[in-house]
Amino acid sequence: MKENLKTLSLVVIAISVFAIAVIDVLKLTMPRADDEFDLPEIKSNEMGGKKPVINHSDLPMDTSKMTSVKFEETEHDFGTIQEGDSVSYPFKFVNTGYHPLVITSAIGSCGCTVPDYPKGPIPPGKSSIVIVKFRSEGKGGKNMKTVQVVANTNPRINVLTIKADVHKRN
Repeated sequence: MKENLKTLSLVVIAISVFAIAVIDVLKLTMPRADDEFDLPEIKSNEMGGKKPVINHSDLPMDTSKMTSVKFEETEHDFGTIQEGDSVSYPFKFVNTGYHPLVITSAIGSCGCTVPDYPKGPIPPGKSSIVIVKFRSEGKGGKNMKTVQVVANTNPRINVLTIKADVHKRN
């Protein structure tokens, strides 16, 4: 009788471990309901919610379609500009991977920094640009702004930085 009880206990433990393993695998492979739209969750930071922050762990990841991107440069300094000027800079990039590059979003660090990016896929080996526009109205002094470019790349987010020293108009 004791031998049967031991055997039964081992069978129950084995089935439990197997069930837990199956559940963990399903969690990794099953898409979440919010993955349907492939949109990152935007969370505000502790700085009064002014700068959008993307939570990397919430980004959906389909590694079978991942590619790579190379920006010619990730930082541009406009130098000295006059307050009220709007300036823009085209950040050129190339899809250096084997799958089409898809930018899902580009988010400026404030309302004065507006990115414009290609909405369609960029084939492997092809180039395109992300244009970053900076509106300097009310932004006197030294400014450094960023744009987070979210795409099917590794890393998921590439950060573009612009700088400007904004002087008052005479």
